[in-house]
Amino acid sequence: MSAMPDHGASALFISPHFDDVALSCGGTVALFASRGVSVHILTLFGGAPPEPLSPFARQQHRWRGLTDEAVIDIRRAEERAAAARLGAQASWLQVPDAIYRDTRYTSDDELFGALHPDDAPLIDTLLSETERFLDSLPHPVTVFVPLAIGNHVDHQIAYLLGQRLAQRHFSVWGYEDMPYAATEHGREAVTTRLQSRAGPPWIVLLTEELFRARLLAVQEYRSQLPFIFRNLGDAEEILRRYALEAGQGRLAERFWTVGASDYLDPWVIRP
Repeated sequence: MSAMPDHGASALFISPHFDDVALSCGGTVALFASRGVSVHILTLFGGAPPEPLSPFARQQHRWRGLTDEAVIDIRRAEERAAAARLGAQASWLQVPDAIYRDTRYTSDDELFGALHPDDAPLIDTLLSETERFLDSLPHPVTVFVPLAIGNHVDHQIAYLLGQRLAQRHFSVWGYEDMPYAATEHGREAVTTRLQSRAGPPWIVLLTEELFRARLLAVQEYRSQLPFIFRNLGDAEEILRRYALEAGQGRLAERFWTVGASDYLDPWVIRP
């Protein structure tokens, strides 16, 4: 359990992609903002897709009904609108999403597998840029990163970044990645991976109003929702059920401490 950041302090929610923070912990973002905390959402992989796109990247666009030319403008507009719903500031770095990084990831198995060796230098790049961003915020700053439940490579990198920030003595907390955590495999991963973590989780209780703010923010991602929840069902039902489980019958979002030496399978570089 942790105290909420004070009025005048900052909270930085690090998001691998446009939508991850709103989906996973948007109620906490809205709560902090309502209490006078300076809240920022920083998307790590918000850069424009370089040409030429791989067939896998083009396929991802087609599945979502997006054109190759408009995708980044649409995603950024959705992110700004969602952040505004939550009372946060949206920013992003210029590193492209995994599906746009050459042909490192050309299938779902690769996208949700081990990190490609060419991605290893990204940790240092992202750390440098994130530290510059942190320097611009009122201190103290509490940092939130995904736990990489679901194992998407960009989420793995974001978690590794959180470890590096913990080494620099920032207070870093991990959020349970949605909707991955709501799947059967994800629930098992949450249980298995977090059993050995030091200390109890930080449970942030939400009012219905705060939970609705999260839902309204999630609904701004019109280009993504039909694809994200295609095999899960109704987005509100899924998010509400998980929030009630996290709060043991009360709406809540749950966070776990992230330390410099934490281990979260699989931190393996693909040969």
